[in-house]
Amino acid sequence: MKIIFLDIDGVLNVISQGRDQFGSIFHKHFEDNLRHLIEQTDAKIVISSTWRFSGLDIMKDMWLKRNLPGEVIDITPYCAIIQKDESYESVERGYEIQAWLNKHPDVENYVILDDDNDMLDCQLNNFVKTSGNSDHPDKIDIGYGLTKICTDKAIKILNRK
Repeated sequence: MKIIFLDIDGVLNVISQGRDQFGSIFHKHFEDNLRHLIEQTDAKIVISSTWRFSGLDIMKDMWLKRNLPGEVIDITPYCAIIQKDESYESVERGYEIQAWLNKHPDVENYVILDDDNDMLDCQLNNFVKTSGNSDHPDKIDIGYGLTKICTDKAIKILNRK
């Protein structure tokens, strides 16, 4: 099984294209790039975005009602470190992705699509950063989004042997 760990803000959602019951509408050309990525790899989607806090059922419902590409099969767990004084310290997203991977040994390959780089060192070869790409022709703002160049990189990662 191939997996796309998908962040949403900074990947599909950069500047709101309107709103619906789920929140901001995503950029159509980034949705199209995700569709191409899935067509070329047959990968499934695990939501690693903070949007996952709405729950898996809401994410699946949004995918269906918005006719978004691919199949959302899960969300990453929320990980936090509880200090002795009971305060919370957040954990890098890479740990949450690793926790999900540890429970799914059938994953043959994965890619992480995110605009932040809070991944583990062992994940960097599977990471496509969707920000700071000011030289990408189809970027939004100052270099955000799942551009065609990012999509091609993700396809190579998912299809490598």
